[in-house]
Amino acid sequence: MSRRRSRVVFALMLVLIGTLMLLLNIHTPLMMDDYDYSFSWATGERLAGMGDIAASQAAHYRLWGGRSVVHFLAQLFLYLGKPVFNLANTAMYLLLLLEMAALAGKRGQVCDARALLLAHALMMLSAPFFGTVFLWLDGACNYLWGTVLALVPLLILKSEREGGFFDAGVSRGWIALPVCFLSGWTNENTACGVLAAVLLLTAWDRIRGRKVRAWRVAALAAQMLGTAVMLLAPGNFARAGEEASRGMLIELIYRFAVATYCLLRYAGIPAALSLLALLAARRKRKAVRAQWLCVLAGAALLSAYALVGSPQISDRSFTAVLVLAIAALLTVLCDLTKAPDLRSLTALAVLSVCVAGVSLGALRDVKTHEAAWRAQTDAIEAAADAGDMDVTVSSVPQTSRFTMAIALQESPDAWPNSTLGKYYGVRVHGR
Repeated sequence: MSRRRSRVVFALMLVLIGTLMLLLNIHTPLMMDDYDYSFSWATGERLAGMGDIAASQAAHYRLWGGRSVVHFLAQLFLYLGKPVFNLANTAMYLLLLLEMAALAGKRGQVCDARALLLAHALMMLSAPFFGTVFLWLDGACNYLWGTVLALVPLLILKSEREGGFFDAGVSRGWIALPVCFLSGWTNENTACGVLAAVLLLTAWDRIRGRKVRAWRVAALAAQMLGTAVMLLAPGNFARAGEEASRGMLIELIYRFAVATYCLLRYAGIPAALSLLALLAARRKRKAVRAQWLCVLAGAALLSAYALVGSPQISDRSFTAVLVLAIAALLTVLCDLTKAPDLRSLTALAVLSVCVAGVSLGALRDVKTHEAAWRAQTDAIEAAADAGDMDVTVSSVPQTSRFTMAIALQESPDAWPNSTLGKYYGVRVHGR
């Protein structure tokens, strides 16, 4: 296949995936935490502008936690409106796929449609939290947007080491400083895992006698500072103090066991495929970029086990672990496979059909979920318009990995009923 034809196929794949993601975003409603973040944490009133969002995040930093960058984005999109988010979030998902392909690609290699489709397919097929992380507004800002930003230091290192954009010295290296600072200020385990991987690779370069440029050290310091700003937020300590304790040693053992289970559950498929690809490469005597593969795998492991230090472990926190595991798999496949031939194009076509089938099912599930929640919000709005004091509506269960449960409580004073009542102006009871 000619390079021009490959680029056409690649562009077409981007358009098709982007169209699907846009439809899924359009039919995913606001829910749960979205209603909370529609209000300023400083004033308790509906968001009224950029200054209000900044003040809200200052209060949020003191009261809840240090993820100011991603929660600023969430409140920004809630202020600008869901249609703006739908477009921006679709673009960010495509950027995540491109980021995985860029992390895996060889020096100067143009990403091809096979890597793009495989990354998307593994996301669709192996991410049980797909809707929560890639479609739900608050979840996407925390974990999709946060992951894309948190992984940028790895891209910068790869570029500098392979003669890319950042190999020009300080004239371009200074750009890495603010980017790395923001990447450290994203979400806790991913930022810590990537920071540890970058630190270890920098130390390895130093030990091996490879020159470590001054701007790299400065960028690493900026990344550390961003992570520290996030971790040292007063809100983190306030929430940690509310968590029940089993005793420190038992608690750490429990968290380690949970992190290991989740690591195997969420990253097990791409990890197993990577091992098979490595065995195939060994049989064919193909050279594999072992050092870079170790960087990606190490960052995944460090991001997973950084959660041992967290009082809460959620499946959403393993988004970057899955992304890095897929990038590691793509790295081996890039080293193992040749230019597209008839066999690979046939496999691409078969995989496309499978992904299309899953996509149609996902769209059906998301539309059904949207209709069920819209029926409840329509009832709430009707009660508010009629001047009723109270309204009773039903919870909406999660029906697939592309949706999220909307669990309401019986009491109108319990969360999330309390926020819904504030949002719509009527006391909301669940059933």
